[in-house]
Amino acid sequence: MHDRVWYLSVPKSYFDDAVTGGPFEYMTAISFSFEYALTNLLFVPFMSGAGYNNDQPTVNFGFSAQSDEARHMTLGASFIRFVLEQHEDNLPIVQDWLEKWMWRGYRVTLLAGVLMDYFLPKKLMSWREALELYFEQQVVNGLLKDLELYGVKPLKSAEYALKEVNTAVHDVYWTLFSFTHAAAFHTWIPEESHLDWLCEKYPDAFPTHYRPRWEKVRQMKEKEGVRFYYPGLPQLCTVCQFPVLFVDPEDPRRFVFRYSVYRGEIYHFCSEFCKWIFDREPEKYIQSWLPVHEIYAGRCGGPTVPDVLSWYGFEGDNMDYFESEDYRNWSEWHKEAKVTA
Repeated sequence: MHDRVWYLSVPKSYFDDAVTGGPFEYMTAISFSFEYALTNLLFVPFMSGAGYNNDQPTVNFGFSAQSDEARHMTLGASFIRFVLEQHEDNLPIVQDWLEKWMWRGYRVTLLAGVLMDYFLPKKLMSWREALELYFEQQVVNGLLKDLELYGVKPLKSAEYALKEVNTAVHDVYWTLFSFTHAAAFHTWIPEESHLDWLCEKYPDAFPTHYRPRWEKVRQMKEKEGVRFYYPGLPQLCTVCQFPVLFVDPEDPRRFVFRYSVYRGEIYHFCSEFCKWIFDREPEKYIQSWLPVHEIYAGRCGGPTVPDVLSWYGFEGDNMDYFESEDYRNWSEWHKEAKVTA
């Protein structure tokens, strides 16, 4: 699963990138970006949502993990300050590390945003609200402001992440929904009440750019009996390994698509920042193991989706939730519970 499953390549590529960056960049990636700047965004709102849905095992895990992260967090800012204080020539190096790892960490935490906005039965807080509280207020306007005393400039990647607040998490869920047939989990069309909630939380983009899409696929399902799946596999970003399916937050009708040519080969990216990361160290990222590329090259079990799923080790259904064995079992269990009651 660790080596083969395509959607695990997003967080895996983050940590592979970090541990191969040298000890000082590793500390910036892990102790500062992931554990100091982004750990609250990753754990606190999601675990609060689990508690709101009476999922006590997840809450127990979250509190345990977060208490552990709290110890690690003490290293993050101290390390950055230590490096900056050693020599003035370290400033541009640290500036680039912060730009890179804040972006890479933010991209990974989008997965938590999908869980918050789409998978929790009862919604407590939207990803937008979490990003504004735990990232904009605490990191951008707090932590990073403190580092300006050392000459650190405002991060362009953080600024752009906040511009994506109305679109990025919806792009990720739509991608998971479109390619569910190639994954080991279920997705579903949001109910009308859920769409109402998303419109309320994301009034600048969801009513005009996302709700009509969901209403269209619902119509396909109800009137034509066809559940929408994208028939192919997506182009992946060479750096963060998300599919290149993010829209321009200033014009959601357009996808953000960037590329670089290196040694005669074309490399694709989902953002200007992933392209910038690649262009700094192309020799590192041309070694990326991109699952979709490997599948199309025939190195993942065979040429068809069933071949690939078998190579992953997946068995059983992996389609729409309401057509799944999981849903049938859940419904039967609830029927039995009502009879027993």
